[in-house]
Amino acid sequence: MLVVGIDVSAEKGIVFLGEGGKVLVKKVIDPYASSEKLLPLLDALLKERELEPESLKGIIVSLGPGSFTGLRIGVCLAKGLAFVLKIPVIGVSTFDSWVFSSSAQGILCPLKRAHSSRFYGAFYRKDKEVRKRLSEYLFLPFERILKKSREFSPQRVSFLISYESFFSELDYSLPASLERIIPEEALLEFGIHRLNKEESDDISSLTPLYVAPPKIGPSK
Repeated sequence: MLVVGIDVSAEKGIVFLGEGGKVLVKKVIDPYASSEKLLPLLDALLKERELEPESLKGIIVSLGPGSFTGLRIGVCLAKGLAFVLKIPVIGVSTFDSWVFSSSAQGILCPLKRAHSSRFYGAFYRKDKEVRKRLSEYLFLPFERILKKSREFSPQRVSFLISYESFFSELDYSLPASLERIIPEEALLEFGIHRLNKEESDDISSLTPLYVAPPKIGPSK
């Protein structure tokens, strides 16, 4: 099943083609790029693999949390493609996909940089049978998220991050349990899981997951 994945929720957006559970080819983009720039990138990906748009069987798009502008553009592009190509679209919470693809069990906390010295996060419980979000989506300073993680003691919290230097950049020692997630692979895995169950989202009601107001002016 050939699908296109769109994730422009982070500092570096990604558009990719995936099939058989693997990312075939991808392009890294500016999350503030206009939809007019995203379409040529998708066309370039298809041409690189010598494929036609009609060969796509589904669209998987990140709903966030993340860049206010990036999410809006990404979701609009996904909905437009789904309408024109008449193929299903799957909207995915980034954190849901990270937890789904993680090998960890117990209490999990995916983390992403936001703005204004804050971070996106959420707490989940995962075992072989259940995957449940325990908290609301968070937009907090890193110290407050760490404080909330201690409320689950004596259970250990496994933190999910998208790049290895996340904690060292904050001058924090590595937590006892840490897993690096590759966002596009997680998005593809969870999206394919839903498509294989013949699920899809309604184009008319699909909206981004806005956790925080847009960044206005310089960060403090």
